Amino acid sequence: MSDMQKLLQTKERIIEVIKKNGPELPVRVASAIGNNNIFTAAFMSELVSEQRLKISNMRVGSSPLYYISGQEEQLQKYSNYLNNKEKEAFQLLKQNNILEDTLVEPAIRVALRHIKDFATPIQIIDKGQEKLFWKLHTLTNEKAKELIEQIINPPIKKQEKVETKQEVKEIIQSHIVKEENTIIKTPEITKKEKTPKVKEVNSQFLEDIKKLLIKKEYELTKEILSKKKEFAGKVKMQTPLGIQEFYLVAKDKKKIVLEDIVSTLQRAQAEKMPALIISPGEIDKKAQDYYKEWSNLIKHQKI
Repeated sequence: MSDMQKLLQTKERIIEVIKKNGPELPVRVASAIGNNNIFTAAFMSELVSEQRLKISNMRVGSSPLYYISGQEEQLQKYSNYLNNKEKEAFQLLKQNNILEDTLVEPAIRVALRHIKDFATPIQIIDKGQEKLFWKLHTLTNEKAKELIEQIINPPIKKQEKVETKQEVKEIIQSHIVKEENTIIKTPEITKKEKTPKVKEVNSQFLEDIKKLLIKKEYELTKEILSKKKEFAGKVKMQTPLGIQEFYLVAKDKKKIVLEDIVSTLQRAQAEKMPALIISPGEIDKKAQDYYKEWSNLIKHQKI
């Protein structure tokens, strides 16, 4: 048997193993065909180039998985190798089939971008506005389109229409005066409750924050939260692109952790503005990757 025939035979044996077992690691395929790990991995890479095999984005240890087209659903049995937030994103997507990017928390958004084997992005234009959705990898494009249309234009149930008409009818009837002598009483106007004054809180940390705002020429437009070790508000500042408004969160912490960044981003996005975190400490190492991922929407300043 020639070397070329041996090579082709080895490749066919690799294909047969993966057809039988589903997505596999090179080391396990090498064991199944009784071949060297390095050579088997090289053959599998060639099969990917020949488009006979596909390779996963996910890693099991340090190696990707190799699989045949049509075996995508079987990749799910390796989802336990995802990190905790990626597992959460995968389970959420699996439950809903479709997720709208802006409606999930920032940490899940990042995770969805990392689990490329399970989450497929779909960009649409709705009333002139770009919207990003994520579909489960096993969901057909036709079904995804149907679900997205239901999200954008939710159907009104017949029963809801009947109830709405009945409510309108009752409201109209309640305003009809059947007798000329009917006396309509004007409802009493209750006195507005006085808004309780926010108790002033003093601390060295708050004093330092106020001094920093003055030093940096930040204009405080709204104070939202004031505690001894935490402050939140809206500030305006001059940037190279003009005046920009930020959602400011100041924390008296030695380490800014992932939860601090996620929470601040959520609060800022609710106000439709970028975020600024001020603290005497640095960003925790475990939160550095997430901070860099969202650095266009959140900034950190150390005091």
